[in-house]
Amino acid sequence: MSISLLVVGHANTGKTSLIRTLLRRQDFGDVSDRAGTTRHVESVKINIEHQTIVTLTDTPGFEDSIGLWDIRHSDSFRSFQGSDWLRPFCDSHFAQDEFEQEAKILKQLTSTDIILYVIDIRQAPLGKYLDELSLLASANKPIIPILNFSATPSAHLDAWRKVLAERHLHAVVKYDSVAFYFEDEKRLYQSIQSLMPEHYDAVNQLVTSREDAAQLRLTKATSQLAELLIKAASSRLECAQYPPEIAESTVFENKIRQLEQHYITQLLRLYEFQQADLVVSPLAIQNDRWQQDIFEAQTLKEWGIDTGTSALTGAAIGAGIDVMSAGLTLGTATTIGAILGATWKTGQHYKDTLKSKLTNRHYLCLDNATLTLLCLRGLTAIQHLHQRGHASQQSYQLITPSKDNEFIDQMKPFWKQAQQHPEWEKNTLPESHPTLQNIQTVLEKALTSNKH
Repeated sequence: MSISLLVVGHANTGKTSLIRTLLRRQDFGDVSDRAGTTRHVESVKINIEHQTIVTLTDTPGFEDSIGLWDIRHSDSFRSFQGSDWLRPFCDSHFAQDEFEQEAKILKQLTSTDIILYVIDIRQAPLGKYLDELSLLASANKPIIPILNFSATPSAHLDAWRKVLAERHLHAVVKYDSVAFYFEDEKRLYQSIQSLMPEHYDAVNQLVTSREDAAQLRLTKATSQLAELLIKAASSRLECAQYPPEIAESTVFENKIRQLEQHYITQLLRLYEFQQADLVVSPLAIQNDRWQQDIFEAQTLKEWGIDTGTSALTGAAIGAGIDVMSAGLTLGTATTIGAILGATWKTGQHYKDTLKSKLTNRHYLCLDNATLTLLCLRGLTAIQHLHQRGHASQQSYQLITPSKDNEFIDQMKPFWKQAQQHPEWEKNTLPESHPTLQNIQTVLEKALTSNKH
């Protein structure tokens, strides 16, 4: 048996928005700034492994609670005690006429376990809201007040806490359906557990499942960003001169922007948002001239050359000087492999450096400043989507961050590695690849640091 939660409140306080964020879905109900958007009752389930833990029921908003309070104390209903007035009222002509929307709420009160009363704390606790609380209290069901739009400071917060405490409603939960924080949702479920102790384990299972899902999304998101940075760092374009022609720069820049857009699309799909939810400003791209670093020990090691001894290190440097300055033929690649005791394939890795030197061709790549911007934009996108409520109606403008972060210095050696491997642009590295893992570790630490 699932826990039945009835979501109620004044018109346009964010009831449907709350349910959307709890569900992690944008397609539930209608959300609008227009008052009275929800006109009917709709229920939806939250399941874990085919077991329903919670049933949420959305309702229309109260529109005339002051008038309804007067009717409740009129000659027709004042003699009824507690919840006894609900059925006679719902059978009366009042429920068919001017209080049709309110009657849809009242009909649900007798069959729910807990009432979630959604409050827009941007509004002062006016008399109509207090009448709503009194009407709901007559159903003799536990009420959890939800302080919506709590991500920004409100001058009315203390006043709301005071009037709720006067009505013995102390288990108040701050929950912003637009700017989402999982800890707030966790406190909501903990309040439900305290009211429904027989469902404690089931709710605990739900909370654990939600925490695991959030962590999995974060891990997947940083993996996607690490892959973007590797592909961007390893990207290059052959050109006839340096600086390149405008047309050549444009081709290269478009390639990088397409990589970023692919990442954004993946990220939105991961967090179940729409393309319009994240608007990406054009990335300012600066290119650099790619050069193969044939003295870099890790690069040589990956090519099968062990420069652990001073003799081999000297041979590698000597061969590098030969290649870079002697004006040799492309066949020299074979000789280099022989000098260093490596395979023919080793020499092939020098082919592009030789070609660039001997034919006066050049390769464009990204400079560190652009890779830094790409990294910071990618992290900003993750941070926003991880805390974006599924009821948010405003597009987020992803702009270029204005300042650097200390962790970028930790990223630069990995970007340098990627630049020495142009084949990484075309091939997706396995999850176990050390460069991919190292970049992801740095990104995860940066996200954790920013959270605190």
